[in-house]
Amino acid sequence: MSDAPLPFRTAPGAVPLFGHLFQLARAPLPFVRQLRRHGPVVRLRLAHRQALAITSPRLVRRILVDDARLFDKGGSVADSMEKTLGNSLVTCPADEHPRQRELMNPGFHPSRMPRYSEAMLGAAVEVVESWAPGRTLHLEHEAHRLAALAVSRSLVAAPAAASAAAVLAEGLPDISRGMYWRGLLPGKAFASLPLPVNRRYERQMARTRQAMDLVTAQYRNSGEDYGDVLSKVAPACEHAPDPHQAIHDQVLTLLFGAVETTAAALVWTLRLIDQHQLTTLLRDELRNVLGDRLPTHEDVPQLDYLQRVITESLRLHPPAWLGTRVATEPVPWPEGTIPAGTDVTFSPYALHRDPEVFEDPDVFHPDRWKRENVTPEQRQFHFAFGAGKRKCIGDTFAMNELALALAVILSRWKIQHHPSRGVQPTPRFILAPPPTPVTLQPR
Repeated sequence: MSDAPLPFRTAPGAVPLFGHLFQLARAPLPFVRQLRRHGPVVRLRLAHRQALAITSPRLVRRILVDDARLFDKGGSVADSMEKTLGNSLVTCPADEHPRQRELMNPGFHPSRMPRYSEAMLGAAVEVVESWAPGRTLHLEHEAHRLAALAVSRSLVAAPAAASAAAVLAEGLPDISRGMYWRGLLPGKAFASLPLPVNRRYERQMARTRQAMDLVTAQYRNSGEDYGDVLSKVAPACEHAPDPHQAIHDQVLTLLFGAVETTAAALVWTLRLIDQHQLTTLLRDELRNVLGDRLPTHEDVPQLDYLQRVITESLRLHPPAWLGTRVATEPVPWPEGTIPAGTDVTFSPYALHRDPEVFEDPDVFHPDRWKRENVTPEQRQFHFAFGAGKRKCIGDTFAMNELALALAVILSRWKIQHHPSRGVQPTPRFILAPPPTPVTLQPR
């Protein structure tokens, strides 16, 4: 791409040499949200690079769905993800995506969801039963523990997967933060600096790679079908130029996607339930649907209000809050032509707060998702799981896990949240919640 300024209005506030990097480093959420005031397509300066921020939900849907052939996975955020997770369904270029999706589809077929739900429920019960009355704990740690246990019993179920998922869960905050900074400042220069963010990232990635190698070896050497996604994918990876690396990348991507995003969504939702005093309403629904028994896969669709609470939580706090693509050829939009090779970025966090789509966008209002209230535009422009051919393959898996985990937690415990100094997350690859200490009392 040419170094000439892109033919779109430049966002204000750029400083010499660094451009808009300071805003994205210090307060990324307010920055990406206010960009819509400057137009549907806004030019950003990122040190020696430039990119376009797409602030219109309709244009983002064009990128992901209608004009998807004109854009490929790419941009600094996607490149940072690829360097961390390797080549997998989430990170691969468009020409590889159909093959990788075909490999993964059987593992996420609706017929497999009841078995996964049983594993999720078992993980939730095990974690919740380990809690003690009067104990103070951090919800974010427990959510990571629950999500790691669930994925190691469903998607990646080799014997070594449980310990590998626990290692990854422990290191995710440092890994996610390092991925974000390397997306802001791509290249070897920043990554080689002896900064705390880099040292922590490298230390946790070394531990994670070692743990993933053990899991990979089990899939390659045992020949056993563990009844999970990777047991179906691993044999196909043997035809790759480097079979070990191919399986390693798939394991790491599945664990990262299923642990970090689900844990973040679970904590954000529990915070919102407490903030808006919804526990009684939710417990009434749980009592009406379940009585005194544990939930099952078949119960999830009947938990209508809980589903709306989760959907609204994902609107306000989408874990994947920032996405990027790269234009593969000139894109002639009425708003202006995007040159080939241009990085484009968009933020579901900001898009979900567009007042033209979501009335009172800052208000937590689960009933906006009632059938009689929700609009086609709201459904189309809810990007928590993406859209189009590259929509998250695990969207149903994640929604089921969140519903089952919340049902178990809310049925068994009163959660007293400690006073919080604020809810602004730190800049990370995932929109992670702040520390959330709570004290537990049994129901």
